[in-house]
Amino acid sequence: MAQEMLTASKGIDGKIKVLIVDDSPMMCKALEQILGEDDQIQVQSRALNGQEALNKLSAGGFDVCTLDVHMPGMNGLTVLKNIMVRYPIPTLMVSAFTGDGSRVTFEALRFGAVDFFKKPTRNGDEELKSQAELLCSRLKRASRVQVEAARYLRIRPVRRSMQTENKERSGENVKALAVIHGSTGGYSSILSIVPHLSGAMDIPVVVSLGTSKENLNAFVDYLRPFAAVPLVVPEKQVRLMPGSVYFLASDQTGTFEKDGAEWDMLVRQRPIKADNEGAIDLILLSASEAFGRDCLAVFVSGDNSHGMTGAKEVLRGGGTLLVQNPSSCLAPFLPLHIMDKFNAESSGSAEIAGRLSKWKV
Repeated sequence: MAQEMLTASKGIDGKIKVLIVDDSPMMCKALEQILGEDDQIQVQSRALNGQEALNKLSAGGFDVCTLDVHMPGMNGLTVLKNIMVRYPIPTLMVSAFTGDGSRVTFEALRFGAVDFFKKPTRNGDEELKSQAELLCSRLKRASRVQVEAARYLRIRPVRRSMQTENKERSGENVKALAVIHGSTGGYSSILSIVPHLSGAMDIPVVVSLGTSKENLNAFVDYLRPFAAVPLVVPEKQVRLMPGSVYFLASDQTGTFEKDGAEWDMLVRQRPIKADNEGAIDLILLSASEAFGRDCLAVFVSGDNSHGMTGAKEVLRGGGTLLVQNPSSCLAPFLPLHIMDKFNAESSGSAEIAGRLSKWKV
Protein backbone atom coordinates (compact mmCIF):
# COMPACT_ATOMS: atom_id res chain seq x y z
CA MET A 1 0.00 0.00 0.00
CA ALA A 2 2.71 2.48 0.98
CA GLN A 3 4.76 1.66 -2.11
CA GLU A 4 1.71 2.13 -4.33
CA MET A 5 1.27 5.64 -2.91
CA LEU A 6 4.88 6.42 -3.76
CA THR A 7 4.93 5.14 -7.32
CA ALA A 8 1.45 5.94 -8.61
CA SER A 9 1.72 7.50 -12.07
CA LYS A 10 -0.04 10.69 -13.12
CA GLY A 11 -2.43 11.11 -16.00
CA ILE A 12 -3.44 8.63 -18.67
CA ASP A 13 0.00 8.69 -20.27
CA GLY A 14 1.77 8.50 -16.91
CA LYS A 15 3.28 11.98 -17.25
CA ILE A 16 3.10 14.60 -14.52
CA LYS A 17 1.07 17.54 -15.85
CA VAL A 18 2.49 20.88 -14.67
CA LEU A 19 1.22 24.46 -14.54
CA ILE A 20 4.02 27.06 -14.31
CA VAL A 21 3.02 30.34 -12.64
CA ASP A 22 5.51 33.22 -12.87
CA ASP A 23 5.16 36.86 -13.92
CA SER A 24 8.38 36.66 -15.93
CA PRO A 25 7.94 35.15 -19.44
CA MET A 26 11.69 34.50 -19.47
CA MET A 27 11.53 32.49 -16.23
CA CYS A 28 8.48 30.59 -17.48
CA LYS A 29 10.42 29.64 -20.61
CA ALA A 30 13.48 28.61 -18.57
CA LEU A 31 11.41 26.41 -16.26
CA GLU A 32 9.56 24.90 -19.21
CA GLN A 33 12.85 24.04 -20.92
CA ILE A 34 14.26 22.47 -17.74
CA LEU A 35 11.15 20.41 -17.01
CA GLY A 36 10.73 19.49 -20.67
CA GLU A 37 14.03 17.59 -20.59
CA ASP A 38 12.48 15.00 -18.27
CA ASP A 39 10.32 12.45 -20.10
CA GLN A 40 8.16 11.91 -16.99
CA ILE A 41 7.07 15.56 -16.90
CA GLN A 42 4.85 17.54 -19.27
CA VAL A 43 4.39 21.30 -18.91
CA GLN A 44 0.69 21.61 -19.71
CA SER A 45 0.42 25.39 -19.51
CA ARG A 46 1.83 28.58 -17.98
CA ALA A 47 0.29 31.62 -16.27
CA LEU A 48 1.81 35.08 -15.92
CA ASN A 49 -0.32 36.23 -12.97
CA GLY A 50 -2.39 34.89 -10.13
CA GLN A 51 -5.83 35.32 -11.65
CA GLU A 52 -4.76 33.59 -14.86
CA ALA A 53 -3.38 30.73 -12.79
CA LEU A 54 -6.66 30.30 -10.87
CA ASN A 55 -8.66 30.41 -14.10
CA LYS A 56 -6.55 27.62 -15.59
CA LEU A 57 -6.62 25.52 -12.43
CA SER A 58 -10.42 25.77 -12.36
CA ALA A 59 -10.51 23.78 -15.61
CA GLY A 60 -8.47 20.95 -14.05
CA GLY A 61 -5.99 18.69 -15.81
CA PHE A 62 -2.93 19.49 -13.69
CA ASP A 63 -1.04 17.29 -11.23
CA VAL A 64 1.29 19.89 -9.73
CA CYS A 65 1.85 23.65 -9.85
CA THR A 66 5.06 25.69 -9.60
CA LEU A 67 4.34 29.10 -8.12
CA ASP A 68 6.50 32.22 -7.97
CA VAL A 69 6.66 33.73 -4.47
CA HIS A 70 6.80 37.38 -5.56
CA MET A 71 4.40 38.59 -8.24
CA PRO A 72 2.74 41.98 -8.76
CA GLY A 73 -0.95 42.26 -7.96
CA MET A 74 -2.01 38.94 -6.43
CA ASN A 75 1.23 37.71 -4.86
CA GLY A 76 2.27 34.09 -4.55
CA LEU A 77 1.01 33.67 -1.00
CA THR A 78 -2.45 34.98 -1.90
CA VAL A 79 -2.57 32.73 -4.96
CA LEU A 80 -1.57 29.74 -2.82
CA LYS A 81 -4.33 30.44 -0.28
CA ASN A 82 -6.85 30.46 -3.13
CA ILE A 83 -5.42 27.27 -4.62
CA MET A 84 -5.62 25.34 -1.36
CA VAL A 85 -9.22 26.42 -0.70
CA ARG A 86 -10.64 26.28 -4.22
CA TYR A 87 -8.48 23.94 -6.34
CA PRO A 88 -6.22 21.89 -3.99
CA ILE A 89 -3.16 20.71 -5.89
CA PRO A 90 0.43 19.97 -4.81
CA THR A 91 2.27 23.28 -5.13
CA LEU A 92 6.01 23.88 -5.32
CA MET A 93 7.08 27.45 -4.50
CA VAL A 94 9.84 28.90 -6.69
CA SER A 95 11.71 31.71 -4.96
CA ALA A 96 14.81 33.85 -5.30
CA PHE A 97 15.25 32.91 -1.62
CA THR A 98 17.02 36.11 -0.67
CA GLY A 99 16.00 38.64 1.97
CA ASP A 100 12.24 38.61 2.44
CA GLY A 101 11.96 35.80 -0.09
CA SER A 102 12.90 33.10 2.41
CA ARG A 103 10.40 34.34 5.01
CA VAL A 104 7.53 34.38 2.52
CA THR A 105 8.59 30.96 1.22
CA PHE A 106 8.30 29.40 4.68
CA GLU A 107 5.03 31.24 5.24
CA ALA A 108 3.82 29.42 2.13
CA LEU A 109 4.67 26.09 3.77
CA ARG A 110 2.32 27.06 6.61
CA PHE A 111 -0.45 27.61 4.08
CA GLY A 112 -0.08 24.22 2.39
CA ALA A 113 2.79 24.41 -0.10
CA VAL A 114 4.58 21.08 -0.37
CA ASP A 115 8.13 22.29 -0.94
CA PHE A 116 10.16 25.10 -2.48
CA PHE A 117 12.97 25.56 -4.95
CA LYS A 118 15.42 28.38 -5.63
CA LYS A 119 15.04 30.00 -9.03
CA PRO A 120 17.64 28.52 -11.38
CA THR A 121 20.60 30.74 -12.20
CA ARG A 122 23.09 30.29 -15.01
CA ASN A 123 26.41 29.99 -13.18
CA GLY A 124 27.98 27.51 -15.56
CA ASP A 125 26.52 24.55 -17.42
CA GLU A 126 27.34 22.00 -14.70
CA GLU A 127 25.62 24.02 -11.97
CA LEU A 128 22.60 24.63 -14.18
CA LYS A 129 22.40 20.90 -14.91
CA SER A 130 22.52 20.15 -11.18
CA GLN A 131 19.77 22.70 -10.51
CA ALA A 132 17.65 21.19 -13.28
CA GLU A 133 17.99 17.67 -11.89
CA LEU A 134 17.08 18.89 -8.41
CA LEU A 135 14.05 20.82 -9.66
CA CYS A 136 12.72 17.80 -11.57
CA SER A 137 13.27 15.59 -8.54
CA ARG A 138 11.48 18.03 -6.22
CA LEU A 139 8.58 18.37 -8.63
CA LYS A 140 8.15 14.59 -8.93
CA ARG A 141 8.17 14.24 -5.16
CA ALA A 142 5.65 17.08 -4.82
CA SER A 143 3.32 15.43 -7.32
CA ARG A 144 3.08 12.32 -5.11
CA VAL A 145 1.88 13.96 -1.89
CA GLN A 146 -1.63 13.61 -0.51
CA VAL A 147 -2.72 17.22 -0.86
CA GLU A 148 -5.77 16.63 1.33
CA ALA A 149 -3.36 16.55 4.29
CA ALA A 150 -2.22 20.12 3.57
CA ARG A 151 -3.68 22.59 6.04
CA TYR A 152 -3.05 26.03 7.46
CA LEU A 153 -0.78 25.76 10.50
CA ARG A 154 -1.86 28.18 13.22
CA ILE A 155 1.30 29.08 15.08
CA ARG A 156 2.05 32.32 16.87
CA PRO A 157 5.30 33.99 17.90
CA VAL A 158 6.35 33.14 21.46
CA ARG A 159 6.71 35.99 23.94
CA ARG A 160 10.33 37.14 24.13
CA SER A 161 10.23 36.79 27.94
CA MET A 162 9.34 33.10 27.58
CA GLN A 163 12.21 32.53 25.12
CA THR A 164 14.60 34.26 27.55
CA GLU A 165 13.42 32.06 30.40
CA ASN A 166 14.06 28.94 28.31
CA LYS A 167 17.65 29.50 27.22
CA GLU A 168 19.90 26.46 27.10
CA ARG A 169 20.02 24.86 30.53
CA SER A 170 23.64 24.09 31.34
CA GLY A 171 24.64 21.91 34.25
CA GLU A 172 21.73 19.46 33.83
CA ASN A 173 22.50 15.87 32.94
CA VAL A 174 20.98 14.39 29.79
CA LYS A 175 19.42 11.02 30.53
CA ALA A 176 17.34 10.42 27.40
CA LEU A 177 17.21 11.50 23.76
CA ALA A 178 14.62 11.87 21.00
CA VAL A 179 15.38 11.88 17.27
CA ILE A 180 12.88 13.12 14.66
CA HIS A 181 13.27 12.31 10.97
CA GLY A 182 11.36 13.48 7.91
CA SER A 183 11.90 14.29 4.23
CA THR A 184 9.21 15.38 1.75
CA GLY A 185 6.53 17.24 3.71
CA GLY A 186 8.87 17.33 6.70
CA TYR A 187 8.89 21.12 6.90
CA SER A 188 5.14 21.11 7.53
CA SER A 189 5.49 18.36 10.15
CA ILE A 190 8.20 20.21 12.05
CA LEU A 191 6.17 23.43 11.87
CA SER A 192 3.30 21.56 13.52
CA ILE A 193 5.47 20.04 16.29
CA VAL A 194 8.31 22.34 17.40
CA PRO A 195 6.18 25.45 18.18
CA HIS A 196 4.20 23.29 20.62
CA LEU A 197 7.17 21.96 22.59
CA SER A 198 7.21 23.01 26.22
CA GLY A 199 10.06 25.06 27.61
CA ALA A 200 10.10 22.57 30.50
CA MET A 201 11.07 19.69 28.18
CA ASP A 202 13.68 17.54 29.92
CA ILE A 203 15.32 15.92 26.90
CA PRO A 204 17.31 17.15 23.92
CA VAL A 205 15.70 16.53 20.53
CA VAL A 206 17.67 15.97 17.33
CA VAL A 207 15.84 16.72 14.07
CA SER A 208 17.21 15.14 10.89
CA LEU A 209 15.48 16.84 7.95
CA GLY A 210 15.84 15.88 4.31
CA THR A 211 17.14 19.23 3.11
CA SER A 212 20.39 21.06 2.39
CA LYS A 213 22.33 22.95 5.07
CA GLU A 214 21.56 26.27 3.36
CA ASN A 215 17.82 25.64 3.39
CA LEU A 216 17.98 24.24 6.91
CA ASN A 217 19.59 27.40 8.30
CA ALA A 218 16.94 29.58 6.66
CA PHE A 219 14.14 27.33 7.97
CA VAL A 220 15.44 27.35 11.55
CA ASP A 221 15.81 31.15 11.44
CA TYR A 222 12.17 31.37 10.37
CA LEU A 223 11.08 28.90 13.07
CA ARG A 224 12.85 30.51 16.05
CA PRO A 225 10.28 33.22 16.85
CA PHE A 226 7.61 30.51 17.15
CA ALA A 227 9.59 28.23 19.49
CA ALA A 228 9.68 28.32 23.29
CA VAL A 229 12.80 26.13 23.27
CA PRO A 230 16.31 26.90 21.96
CA LEU A 231 16.89 25.82 18.35
CA VAL A 232 20.48 24.97 17.39
CA VAL A 233 22.12 24.24 14.04
CA PRO A 234 25.45 22.75 15.16
CA GLU A 235 28.55 22.94 12.98
CA LYS A 236 30.82 20.25 14.43
CA GLN A 237 30.63 19.31 18.09
CA VAL A 238 27.95 20.46 20.52
CA ARG A 239 27.15 19.78 24.17
CA LEU A 240 23.61 18.40 24.41
CA MET A 241 21.32 20.35 26.72
CA PRO A 242 17.90 19.30 28.05
CA GLY A 243 15.11 21.23 26.41
CA SER A 244 17.01 22.16 23.23
CA VAL A 245 16.34 21.09 19.64
CA TYR A 246 19.29 20.38 17.31
CA PHE A 247 18.85 20.38 13.52
CA LEU A 248 20.86 18.32 11.02
CA ALA A 249 20.72 18.47 7.21
CA SER A 250 20.21 15.42 5.01
CA ASP A 251 23.93 14.74 4.56
CA GLN A 252 24.91 15.21 8.23
CA THR A 253 25.26 12.49 10.81
CA GLY A 254 25.43 12.87 14.55
CA THR A 255 27.28 10.52 16.88
CA PHE A 256 26.90 10.69 20.64
CA GLU A 257 29.77 10.53 23.10
CA LYS A 258 29.74 10.85 26.87
CA ASP A 259 32.05 13.36 28.55
CA GLY A 260 31.92 12.67 32.26
CA ALA A 261 28.27 13.11 33.23
CA GLU A 262 27.37 15.02 30.05
CA TRP A 263 26.77 14.14 26.42
CA ASP A 264 28.22 15.64 23.23
CA MET A 265 27.00 15.23 19.66
CA LEU A 266 29.71 15.11 16.99
CA VAL A 267 28.43 16.30 13.60
CA ARG A 268 30.03 15.06 10.39
CA GLN A 269 29.32 15.27 6.67
CA ARG A 270 28.51 11.78 5.53
CA PRO A 271 26.18 11.48 2.57
CA ILE A 272 24.99 7.94 1.94
CA LYS A 273 24.13 6.99 -1.63
CA ALA A 274 22.22 3.76 -0.92
CA ASP A 275 18.52 4.07 -1.77
CA ASN A 276 17.44 2.30 1.41
CA GLU A 277 19.77 4.01 3.88
CA GLY A 278 20.52 7.60 4.80
CA ALA A 279 22.44 9.63 7.35
CA ILE A 280 19.50 9.15 9.75
CA ASP A 281 20.37 5.44 10.02
CA LEU A 282 23.81 6.27 11.44
CA ILE A 283 22.27 8.85 13.79
CA LEU A 284 19.81 6.28 15.15
CA LEU A 285 22.49 3.60 15.43
CA SER A 286 24.64 5.88 17.58
CA ALA A 287 21.64 7.15 19.57
CA SER A 288 20.55 3.59 20.32
CA GLU A 289 24.04 2.56 21.42
CA ALA A 290 24.33 5.62 23.65
CA PHE A 291 20.86 5.77 25.21
CA GLY A 292 19.39 2.29 24.79
CA ARG A 293 15.85 2.12 26.16
CA ASP A 294 15.96 5.89 26.74
CA CYS A 295 16.03 6.56 22.99
CA LEU A 296 12.85 7.69 21.23
CA ALA A 297 12.73 7.76 17.40
CA VAL A 298 9.94 9.76 15.75
CA PHE A 299 9.21 9.46 12.02
CA VAL A 300 7.18 12.19 10.32
CA SER A 301 6.25 12.93 6.70
CA GLY A 302 8.64 11.38 4.17
CA ASP A 303 8.73 9.51 0.87
CA ASN A 304 11.73 7.19 1.14
CA SER A 305 12.89 4.26 3.27
CA HIS A 306 15.73 6.05 5.07
CA GLY A 307 15.70 5.22 8.76
CA MET A 308 14.50 1.62 8.53
CA THR A 309 17.87 0.18 9.56
CA GLY A 310 18.17 2.73 12.35
CA ALA A 311 14.62 2.03 13.58
CA LYS A 312 15.47 -1.65 13.87
CA GLU A 313 18.50 -0.80 16.02
CA VAL A 314 16.41 1.47 18.26
CA LEU A 315 14.03 -1.40 18.96
CA ARG A 316 16.91 -3.81 19.48
CA GLY A 317 18.29 -1.47 22.14
CA GLY A 318 14.95 -1.35 23.93
CA GLY A 319 14.01 2.11 22.63
CA THR A 320 10.66 3.37 21.37
CA LEU A 321 9.33 4.15 17.88
CA LEU A 322 6.59 6.68 17.18
CA VAL A 323 5.24 7.92 13.85
CA GLN A 324 3.13 10.88 12.79
CA ASN A 325 -0.39 9.82 11.88
CA PRO A 326 -0.11 9.08 8.12
CA SER A 327 -3.40 10.85 7.39
CA SER A 328 -1.82 14.14 8.54
CA CYS A 329 1.38 13.68 6.49
CA LEU A 330 1.86 15.24 3.08
CA ALA A 331 3.99 12.20 2.23
CA PRO A 332 2.71 9.23 4.31
CA PHE A 333 5.02 6.59 2.83
CA LEU A 334 7.69 6.65 5.58
CA PRO A 335 5.29 6.54 8.58
CA LEU A 336 3.25 3.80 6.87
CA HIS A 337 6.40 1.81 6.16
CA ILE A 338 7.56 2.07 9.80
CA MET A 339 4.09 1.04 11.01
CA ASP A 340 3.93 -1.91 8.63
CA LYS A 341 7.43 -3.14 9.44
CA PHE A 342 7.62 -2.54 13.19
CA ASN A 343 4.00 -2.12 14.33
CA ALA A 344 4.91 1.36 15.57
CA GLU A 345 2.39 3.55 17.35
CA SER A 346 1.07 6.62 15.52
CA SER A 347 0.04 10.01 16.94
CA GLY A 348 -1.03 13.41 15.68
CA SER A 349 1.53 16.21 15.67
CA ALA A 350 0.07 17.83 18.81
CA GLU A 351 0.29 14.51 20.65
CA ILE A 352 3.88 14.04 19.47
CA ALA A 353 4.81 17.47 20.85
CA GLY A 354 3.19 16.51 24.15
CA ARG A 355 5.07 13.22 24.30
CA LEU A 356 8.38 14.96 23.66
CA SER A 357 7.66 17.68 26.22
CA LYS A 358 6.84 15.19 28.98
CA TRP A 359 8.88 12.17 27.97
CA LYS A 360 11.14 10.73 30.63
CA VAL A 361 12.16 7.11 30.84
